[in-house]
Amino acid sequence: MSLRPRWLEGVLSYFESATDETVHTFAPVTFYDDFLGSALDTAYRWTVRDTAGGVQTMAADAAGGEVDLALSGVNEVQLIGIDWGDQRTLCLNRDPVFEARVRFPVLPTGAVVACIGLCGDHNAAVNTVAESMWFRLDGSGAITVETDDTIHEQSLVATGVTLVADQFAVLRIECDDYESIRFYIDGTRVATGTTFVMHTVPALALQPVVRIGKEAAAASVGTLRADYVKTWQKRTA
Repeated sequence: MSLRPRWLEGVLSYFESATDETVHTFAPVTFYDDFLGSALDTAYRWTVRDTAGGVQTMAADAAGGEVDLALSGVNEVQLIGIDWGDQRTLCLNRDPVFEARVRFPVLPTGAVVACIGLCGDHNAAVNTVAESMWFRLDGSGAITVETDDTIHEQSLVATGVTLVADQFAVLRIECDDYESIRFYIDGTRVATGTTFVMHTVPALALQPVVRIGKEAAAASVGTLRADYVKTWQKRTA
């Protein structure tokens, strides 16, 4: 492992140069779940969103730990995801950073949509979530990015990155400038030709989310695994 320092939004961090994983940050407010152990922490950390045949498990003997979110091929509406149960404690004007390492053992097909990032209150219909900034995959391995502050919306902006099955990606969102939210995949900034504005409510409160689902009945499939989720921010605005 080759660790290097960098400043992210005025906070000293150390990252692994080969993967761009943030290994340690000196932010005053931090959250980190490596999904170790035999069960997801639903007592204090996560709420599971489960509709019909979606299944959340801890991946068996996965090196470093992974949470496994899988859809079946049953012809029905399905959703499986994790968030903070609408406990929104990440504040936009405190310069939050979101980072996750994910892979898709089964890539999304057909009507399947996966989202990884930050959002407001949960809604089973992904396009009805009022506030969001996230990475998104619709029916394939192609990654797009989106932001929506209820007034300003950028939808399905191409990143030029397409995952293959089981390919890990480190996804990061930096929010120190809510006039221009930044998205990174494996350390490379993406969608640079679009300005992502989130300034309608500077103190907007958000929560992390990792979800995959199909909102219309279909036999489509997809499996999303998260190796870790990290977020950090300043103590005060």
